Amino acid sequence: MKFFLILLALMISFAGAQLMPNAKPVPTYMADSLGKPLLMDFSIKLEGIKDPNLPFAIFDKRPLMLLYFSPFCPHCQRNYGGIQQIANDYKNAGLESIAVSVGNVSKKDVLMFIEQQEGTMPFFKDSDFKFGKVYGDGYVPRLYLISPDGKVVRYTDLESDHIKDIRADIEKLLGK
Repeated sequence: MKFFLILLALMISFAGAQLMPNAKPVPTYMADSLGKPLLMDFSIKLEGIKDPNLPFAIFDKRPLMLLYFSPFCPHCQRNYGGIQQIANDYKNAGLESIAVSVGNVSKKDVLMFIEQQEGTMPFFKDSDFKFGKVYGDGYVPRLYLISPDGKVVRYTDLESDHIKDIRADIEKLLGK
């Protein structure tokens, strides 16, 4: 009987897990070890891909959408177009947008991704692995919305059926 109840609980959990892809993406309001909002550290050294002199710090105090990706990730490749469209749609409203590649790839690999995806936003590489250590969770793609006061919200689901929810959060960030 006990085995049957455990099996039944597992089956119900699995059935519920199958419903999750259609759920609204839950943003993670990032916090430090004390529970205070985690602020973006704009002093992290990121290597500019097309413009090596472009500092990450220039985006401080601005509404920012940041895509953390790997050029080899099929999910990153599939979802980039939707993220680029969001960047284009909200640029005139004041949203800055950048992409940051994981650090264990070459600049050439990132340039190839930019070319294949027809990327237009500024691209950086996390060469020192500092961004990933602080803000990453070991997976890509990840989307971050950073408020002008530096607070960070992370999204883990970038599939097209969730983009409208992310857009709604961007509009709140921009005060629309």
